[in-house]
Amino acid sequence: MCMIYFVYGNQGPTVKSQIKKIGEAFLDGEKADDLNFVKLDGNNFLVQDAVDECQYVALGYEKKVVSLENCYFLLKPKPKNKIDSDQNYDDLLNFVSSGGIEETLFILSVTSSSIDEKNPIVKAIKEKGKTIAIADPDEKSWNEYVKAYVSKKGITIDRDAIMELTNRTNGDVGLFINAINVLTLYTDHIRYKDVTLMVAKPLEDNAFLLFNMLLDGKNAEAVELFKDLRVKNVEPVTLISQLANQFRLLNEVAYLSRKRMSKEDIASELKIKPGRVYILSKLLPMISEKTIHNTLDDLYQLDLDIKSGQVDRHYAFEMFILKFKTQ
Repeated sequence: MCMIYFVYGNQGPTVKSQIKKIGEAFLDGEKADDLNFVKLDGNNFLVQDAVDECQYVALGYEKKVVSLENCYFLLKPKPKNKIDSDQNYDDLLNFVSSGGIEETLFILSVTSSSIDEKNPIVKAIKEKGKTIAIADPDEKSWNEYVKAYVSKKGITIDRDAIMELTNRTNGDVGLFINAINVLTLYTDHIRYKDVTLMVAKPLEDNAFLLFNMLLDGKNAEAVELFKDLRVKNVEPVTLISQLANQFRLLNEVAYLSRKRMSKEDIASELKIKPGRVYILSKLLPMISEKTIHNTLDDLYQLDLDIKSGQVDRHYAFEMFILKFKTQ
């Protein structure tokens, strides 16, 4: 068995399930605990320290699993992170290139499909380890999954309710499971009206609407939308993340458009639907490249200020909306 795995995909619960499956198979019947199955968050834990953890012996155990989750540094584009300046990626690259060590299984993972295939670490894992990409379910497999899951829960669901639930959870397994847990507290026979009543529309839809309002110069309307979302307990940091994704995607579309790539080729490169590329392309004349870059920097700093408690999160995000300009 290889000693290094890289698991990635948009479906967080499926990624976690795969990590658990691989890790337990490696432990070969040995009971997993915090000593022999170590879980680290890549957003807060340095890669060189993860490598060190792989080389520490778990006292009383023959084998050990180290799972480094949220490996943001393997994404394309790589998001900013406050710990990035302290990362020693050479240590990680050297460890992966060596093939790891026999007593320890090292699993890197990230909940995203936007992987940087040219990253030296990704290349080294493909050469010395094993990569597992978790594909998004197609319509048929998704509907089958939904039916099987609700059946296992001992409840029933109408066909139109399945369709609406699929729309509102965007094919996201984690969102779907949360929605089902809420619905089963309410009824054991899920109907369309139950879904519309109990399950919110996708946050991404609201974030995209907020994004469009900002580019259209409708700052006051954007503030009203934010106030509506605040009533629904949507946190500013969540909206900041969603907005940053939109501006980051817009930046990628702008870059590839300058290279004279077709909308179909751009969609294929970015692994998004052509219709999304078409919409974003129409927005490009509304905003300068410099503003896109500055906005991404502003959102990163705003997120940092909120999480460090330096500003009031609601007031600061509202000020960001009011001050936003496209040029």
